[in-house]
Amino acid sequence: MVSTKLIGILEDDPDMRNYLQFILADSKTLKIAFSEEKVADARRQLKKHPNVDICLVDLQLPDGNGADFVKYLVGTTESKALILTVLGDRTSVLAALEAGAHGYILKDTAPEQIIKHIKETLSGANPISPQAATHLLNLFQDQLPRVGDKIPGSTLTPRETEILTLFAKGLSYKEAAETLEISPHTVSDYVKSIYGKLSVHSRNEAVFEALQLGWIDL
Repeated sequence: MVSTKLIGILEDDPDMRNYLQFILADSKTLKIAFSEEKVADARRQLKKHPNVDICLVDLQLPDGNGADFVKYLVGTTESKALILTVLGDRTSVLAALEAGAHGYILKDTAPEQIIKHIKETLSGANPISPQAATHLLNLFQDQLPRVGDKIPGSTLTPRETEILTLFAKGLSYKEAAETLEISPHTVSDYVKSIYGKLSVHSRNEAVFEALQLGWIDL
């Protein structure tokens, strides 16, 4: 029997809150625990629902930044945090990642994809909207190494580059495996190697570091 996962929503736009509640309403495995517009109210709700499984978090809020809530969330609960925003600027992205966000998707993502990304995050993946990945690539252009610059560590193998590029485009482990016609277990082995080379611990970090170093392109 599939267990029901509890969802928290932190979004100040009432239309967007209603939209998220609407697309989640038909899910048999996802249940909304709370839906708030302010950081302070969401923090109070966490005390009532400490077992919430994942929170959908906007970044620009009336009484603070969603990244601050994410830091509090991951520091005090076992919940995961999925950023759902219109922002793609460098400051917002880095702040969310440094705070501990497990995924970063944009609000124009199709409703069925939002549900999919929620489930992927709950399963341990780190979804990134293709649009967000493109924004990130542009953000890091000024930091990419020039010809002759020293790149630390070992470079990626062709297969590792393929896998990380697919992750940057928002594909899951299973989808990457199907695209490359290899097993998910093999993908996992490659990912372990990628993490070691980049000294990271998540797909998000791996994609960002590889983009920054110029190891992958979209």
